[in-house]
Amino acid sequence: MTMRLFLISVFTVLIVLCSCDDAVVVPRVKIASMHVESKIHARMARVLVTTQMKNFANHSLETQFTFQLPDMAFISNFTMYVGDKSITAIVKEKKEANKIYEESKQQGVSAAKIDRQDDKPNREMKIFTVSVNVAAESKAIFKLQYHELLSRKFGYYKQRISFQPRQIVQDLVFRAKIFEQEGINRFHYTMPGSNITETSSNELTTVKASDNTRELYFKPAVDYQKARDISKGISGEVVLYYDVEHNNVGGIILQENEYFVHYLAPSGFPVLHKNIIFIIDISGSMQGLKIEQTRLAMLSILDQLHPGDYFNILLFDNNVKEWFSEPMLATLNNVNLAKMFVHDKVHARGSTDINSGLLRGISLLDITKSLGGTRGNIIVFLTDGRPTSGITNTKSIRQGVTTANKHKFSIFSLGFGFDVDMPFLKALSWENGGFARRVYEESDAARQLESFYKELENPTLIDVKIDYPNNAVELSSLTSTRFPQYFQGSELIIAGKINDHFQSQLDAHVQGQGSVTNLDTNINSTALKVGNVMESSIMEKLWAYMKINDLLKETALTDDDVMKRVLRNKTLELSLKYNFVTPLTSMVVSETLLPRKIAYEHGILNDPGVAPSRGRKIYYKSKAGRVFHSQSSNFAHQPYPRSDTQLLSHQPYPRSDTQLLSHQPYPRSDTQLLSHQPYPRSDTQALSPDQHGVQKDSNGGSILQIRLPTVYCVILLLQFLSYFSR
Repeated sequence: MTMRLFLISVFTVLIVLCSCDDAVVVPRVKIASMHVESKIHARMARVLVTTQMKNFANHSLETQFTFQLPDMAFISNFTMYVGDKSITAIVKEKKEANKIYEESKQQGVSAAKIDRQDDKPNREMKIFTVSVNVAAESKAIFKLQYHELLSRKFGYYKQRISFQPRQIVQDLVFRAKIFEQEGINRFHYTMPGSNITETSSNELTTVKASDNTRELYFKPAVDYQKARDISKGISGEVVLYYDVEHNNVGGIILQENEYFVHYLAPSGFPVLHKNIIFIIDISGSMQGLKIEQTRLAMLSILDQLHPGDYFNILLFDNNVKEWFSEPMLATLNNVNLAKMFVHDKVHARGSTDINSGLLRGISLLDITKSLGGTRGNIIVFLTDGRPTSGITNTKSIRQGVTTANKHKFSIFSLGFGFDVDMPFLKALSWENGGFARRVYEESDAARQLESFYKELENPTLIDVKIDYPNNAVELSSLTSTRFPQYFQGSELIIAGKINDHFQSQLDAHVQGQGSVTNLDTNINSTALKVGNVMESSIMEKLWAYMKINDLLKETALTDDDVMKRVLRNKTLELSLKYNFVTPLTSMVVSETLLPRKIAYEHGILNDPGVAPSRGRKIYYKSKAGRVFHSQSSNFAHQPYPRSDTQLLSHQPYPRSDTQLLSHQPYPRSDTQLLSHQPYPRSDTQALSPDQHGVQKDSNGGSILQIRLPTVYCVILLLQFLSYFSR
């Protein structure tokens, strides 16, 4: 009896040990290589992400890409290569793209739609997601391209590039090349997961420099990636900073064929004194971290006011409370008094009367007009929600504020968190010569507020305007040519199209008011040097990019339905012509976009004469996890059998005989950011127990999971028990 119990115990331990899987799990769909290439020319960046994926499973698997792009970037191309076949996405109006996508699903042909998602991305980023299918034991290549116009802040152009493969990649490469005609005078960069600023080559990166170019090359070894994270590897952003020579006070006009772009960053003008009002929401919704961070930020910002500045602080909930009845000079004593006011009074309570707060702020700033001289006039408006008291209609608020302001003061809005009405704040600021930004509700919110203020801290010119000869340019093609204020370290950009009959050199008249001297100069255009950095027609693409953004602003501002429709149609026309994914368009991939005969000849569609399989059992063994799976596939509602190499996206039914049955798309949490990452990534991640403890794959199908060593141990144990029971 003792020997029998001993043997049973030994085999029980063996079962447990055999069931354990202490090896590193290999992802079912692995990124074999990822190359990220950025090329910048004339502030216009083109980023190309090329990803090669390998499916090690003996069945096709769906792969989901989640791309994080800068908020002002436009996707301009997406192409998939499988074997000798390729499918390139095209841009369509959202409604048409949705129709193509839905019809493709009903016809049983592969399709994908790339669209902006509502998930919360990283700061000043947006998310695009696309789902594709990688055939069993095969590879596929995906290419994503986007364009971004870099803005200048604090004296630098900045480019952020998401670099998050979320797994160890054997061939991982980042390349960047910058070419600027004026010459590059400053350059530095930071690498993913690091805050260290680098200016030259090191053991990980290679930097090459000339007067007009900078090149960066980064190829992290596998050991380096594992040192960052044993399973996910590198995660973060590559950030490039650079600036160019700004020798001409009137800027530089670059011309390519019939399109031009005028860059203007006047230097040498003294900083203007400013009149500034801080209008701060202290309603109940600001309770907690938001009000604490706002208080900390204001205490710091008050210390940064310049002698000669006039300022005031206005707090509002359902009532309005002001520090003084008129703006005060920023003396040391007044600043200290203002700090005491902030410390004592900036506490959350009440509802939100945005209208009264803004109108009172404008009337307070009106008093400073009697001071005379050339001064910057700024309203900083911070809120975290929507109007709940007084006038609550945002259209009425905008109309009332714009009428009262009469373009005298620039309103810069800060939206705190994700509950705020950002479209309202953007429209309010655009109408009143400013801009709006989001403040993220995180531990560094105070630093975000301080950084925002620093952008506005040093105005050097007001009423800047640029004029071009009427016979030289198409006036309707011009982007904005009037700017209420110019802030030190920024840049103004104007783009347009030259008339066909105009053969002379384009010139411009630039004017602005300064504190000591005014800006008043003429400038002639310069031919663009193309070099080997960017694609051709870069000025035309840059003009289209800027014009689309201007039209989107105008559409948001107008309340006239007819004008809104006209502006929308113009925006849509440019988006489609230049293949940009904008708020009005989506990028769609579908076999139905190809002639059906060509599709069959290229093997993208199967022969329609082949009858689909129905209700057949599929048994297969996953090589990576050594797991048995059993699943039934039903093709009753599928008019055509599907190829494993086809592009699949969010389809509720299977498309090939070897594909897992799925009754729902892969789940994805709002906070999950899978940059170029297949989902699921491993057998252990794909399997999750339901409420009854049954293992399920992430598609919702039940899976019978039996480890091979466990099977052998159980069989032997049963044999021994049978022997000793005799």
